[in-house]
Amino acid sequence: MPDVDIMAMGAHPDDIEIGCGGTLIKLREMGYSVVLVDMVRGEMATRGTIETRRAESAEAMRIIGAGARENLELEDGNIHTSQEAKYRVAQVVREYRPKLVLLPYYEDRHPDHYHASQLAYDGIFMAGLVNFDTGQENYRPGRIIYYMGWYEFEPDFIVDISSQYERKMEAIYAYSTQFKPDDNFYQQTRLTSREYNWGLEYRAGYYGSLIGAQYGEGFKIRGRMAVDDPMQLTFATF
Repeated sequence: MPDVDIMAMGAHPDDIEIGCGGTLIKLREMGYSVVLVDMVRGEMATRGTIETRRAESAEAMRIIGAGARENLELEDGNIHTSQEAKYRVAQVVREYRPKLVLLPYYEDRHPDHYHASQLAYDGIFMAGLVNFDTGQENYRPGRIIYYMGWYEFEPDFIVDISSQYERKMEAIYAYSTQFKPDDNFYQQTRLTSREYNWGLEYRAGYYGSLIGAQYGEGFKIRGRMAVDDPMQLTFATF
């Protein structure tokens, strides 16, 4: 599926769903094409295996409605901006040629998350260089937007995901080994705690409330937004 509208990149399978799953579902409902790219397979996770994570990520992709999901198969727990890693990012960007790329925020408690953000940006930049050889035509998307991970930021804009929230949570819970506490085969983690699940809802509720909606997802723009007609902008005035 060349020339897709949106590519969302994340460090681990489930990062995309948590950070911007509702927005991706909304974009698919609007008719835009979406492809998901995970950087690692999740082999360092406390719960689950590479095989279960692969099946879970496929189910989450189905729920979101994405047309494809790729995994760069980098080393979990050791994402870094090596030449080989940038090559893999450039390859997938050149293959799908997205108009917009969603990336994890570049500040986070998890090293894989902020390293994934830097790697993605570096790889996207390299994808635009004619002499960076991957055997493909060079291409660089013009729009990069950051979604929230563990750390929050003051968003440049907020997307109303009230109608998509339940499906977002369905996509997250597709990773049953990671988020559902009733599987006693694995030890309990922060992700399976009620506090973490409350946090997901409270965050979405908070950012939704800022725009007069039930649920929202906040984003930060890379660069500056050009506006031709300010009358077309939507503001929360309440």
